[in-house]
Amino acid sequence: MPQVNTPIRAPRIFDSYGAIRLVSYLTIWFLYLTFMSSHAPRGVNWLSWHLQRIYNAVEYVEVNGYFSSYGFSIWSSCQDCGYAVSEWADKIYLSNNIFKLFPYSFLNHFWGFDGLQKYGPQVDRLLILIAAVAAAELIIICVHKYSSVPSYFVGVVSFLLFATAPWTYRMLLSSWTEVYFLPFFLLGILFFAHGRNRVGLTMLFFSSFFNYQWASAVAGLYVLLFVGSQGFRRDSQSRQYLPKYGSTVRGFLSIMFVLLVWVLLEGALKWLALLNLEGASGSSLLFRMGISGDDIHNGGLLGALQFLGGNRVTLCLADYGSGVLSANMTDAITRYNCILSIGSMVMLSLASIIGLVILLKKSVPAKWIVFPLVYALLLFITILQQSLSAHLMGYSYIFSFLFAAGIVSLMVFLSQFNNDSNLKVILSIPCVLGIVFLSIRVSMITGVNG
Repeated sequence: MPQVNTPIRAPRIFDSYGAIRLVSYLTIWFLYLTFMSSHAPRGVNWLSWHLQRIYNAVEYVEVNGYFSSYGFSIWSSCQDCGYAVSEWADKIYLSNNIFKLFPYSFLNHFWGFDGLQKYGPQVDRLLILIAAVAAAELIIICVHKYSSVPSYFVGVVSFLLFATAPWTYRMLLSSWTEVYFLPFFLLGILFFAHGRNRVGLTMLFFSSFFNYQWASAVAGLYVLLFVGSQGFRRDSQSRQYLPKYGSTVRGFLSIMFVLLVWVLLEGALKWLALLNLEGASGSSLLFRMGISGDDIHNGGLLGALQFLGGNRVTLCLADYGSGVLSANMTDAITRYNCILSIGSMVMLSLASIIGLVILLKKSVPAKWIVFPLVYALLLFITILQQSLSAHLMGYSYIFSFLFAAGIVSLMVFLSQFNNDSNLKVILSIPCVLGIVFLSIRVSMITGVNG
């Protein structure tokens, strides 16, 4: 008889050992930011064009009214541009709205450009920290029933892998709404794991508020799973992929409501904007899929999967223009090792995917903690091929969590071949450090466009 998910009796973040883990997480995060701010070519603050784009978006609604243009705003990096409605009548961007930029709008309203420049990146860092902590605690839950590796070590390694991943670093430089979606979603799942269902529902609502695309993908999966579990009662395996709270009709409907209510509201706002705003801009679904007829940025499935390297290989050839490798030995070495670094990241990403398969096979909690995001990312990779090909940031940030979970799963799986608990940790340390240093190296390759 298949197992049914129950509230997890795993280490909690608020017990004495959890407090020790939390202090460790904060220390690692502080040291990482300090190191990257001093040594990474792009630092840890927003890139100038991203700061300008956010400022233009929030300043436009500050000048013209927060609910003007149905909550939508402009999305341009122009400097010293005017904010009169007449100048942007045909350029209102419908792929984002000001509600998702509320924290930045708040900063701009009270402290202006200087406050946004100073505190905006710190808001993103806090959100990434929360996501990393939630990810580490969830990975502990996924492996604790069959892992002989200490929970403290699993948590610290999970946090390290998430925090230093190149996909995470890109969110420090130029965040997308995924930087809000992921912490709220992971917190929602974490609260469900500990039976705090109302708080979990609240967190899921905020995750949907900030990114309706991911919320729609997860909700679609839940619908398929719930219908399958109700329609094929002899095979209730699909129930394992739902939180226990969502296995009842009432719980399922509650989850659907909090995930989809903002999806419906945003759809209504876009419909009103299209009816009443002339020439509003924004990419069509066909364009994002790469089948609009003018799709020079669509690299197909391989293009959509290039985020696995953490950066584009073309960055290694940024100064390559003559068609012949430079005679300068230093340039040749730089490009060669850059390609090797990104290639190494691809191999580790593929290894983490293998680890995810093992994790989903061995861990029942992983089925409802990890699999929804695996499915959603797979959906975007296969359908939004042009978007994934053109943008290595944003969508790929979710992979930071999956990468950390997959690598930890491999570590736990391989540790079973060694019976000495101390030796398991000792052998894992150089492997983890090697992955962390590679992630930092790939992050440092990041170009001026993020």
